[in-house]
Amino acid sequence: MGRKTGIGRKFDPQGWKSAASLRSGRARFSLRSLLIMELLDSLVDDETLVRQAETAVAAVIASHCELRNTYPDLLATLVVPDTRLTEVARQVPPGASVPLSVITSAGAGGLLALTRHNMASVEIASVEPALRDLDDLASSAARVISAAAGLEPEVAVFIELPYAQGWESAVELIEAAGLAGKIVVAGAEPPQVVEQLSILIEADLPFKISSPLEKDWSALLNTVEALVAGASLEEATEQLRPADHDQVRAAVAGWDPTTQSRVRRRVRRLGTPRVRDVITALTG
Repeated sequence: MGRKTGIGRKFDPQGWKSAASLRSGRARFSLRSLLIMELLDSLVDDETLVRQAETAVAAVIASHCELRNTYPDLLATLVVPDTRLTEVARQVPPGASVPLSVITSAGAGGLLALTRHNMASVEIASVEPALRDLDDLASSAARVISAAAGLEPEVAVFIELPYAQGWESAVELIEAAGLAGKIVVAGAEPPQVVEQLSILIEADLPFKISSPLEKDWSALLNTVEALVAGASLEEATEQLRPADHDQVRAAVAGWDPTTQSRVRRRVRRLGTPRVRDVITALTG
């Protein structure tokens, strides 16, 4: 018998693995390009300026614009710290469309300052405040949610959730407010990553995953799909540590539109400074 999950579905481990195998084979024979998949539409955030702060802004923007021209459907935003927002605005070429995601430096206070920024000078698509009061994450989330209400309605909000005691309570508040979460998985062991993903999925909270490291993003997406399908934490951890990475990528390439939509309803963004490498890894 499959395990009953909070999503209201039963997970058949053998059936799920068989389906993954079929999808893998179908992908190999169809030679389908991930570049045309809904799964990757505006999925990747360019975090070069955040993770490699020593890089000149002009060089980052030039590289980002080149990537956006090459992969117009895959890139979501250029992620910038709020402390460099004015500098970035000055470097964006006239007439260029460079949607930005702003990481605020002072939690709720940073969001309040951003609402007073001259938004007309830049194209702010999203903001990424972090919860900073580790002793009371729920109250910190409430303050950030209140401050986010002052933003324009089209600006997406990804609230970074530290892996600390009480973070599940913050998840519930963020979901109730209709916002999105964010987890940073740099250096985290697979069981922790799977636990975080599971809680976000069970709460029905859409989220962004960020990492400065070279990750197997196909395995990460495949793990999300396994959890949505009802996999246990142990089974999902196994998916995050695949023996055959090419097989996993082929399985993801074979996802039908329903599966792609199911995963994208949860995973809204992948953030990385290794944009070109990640795109190559995902698309082959």
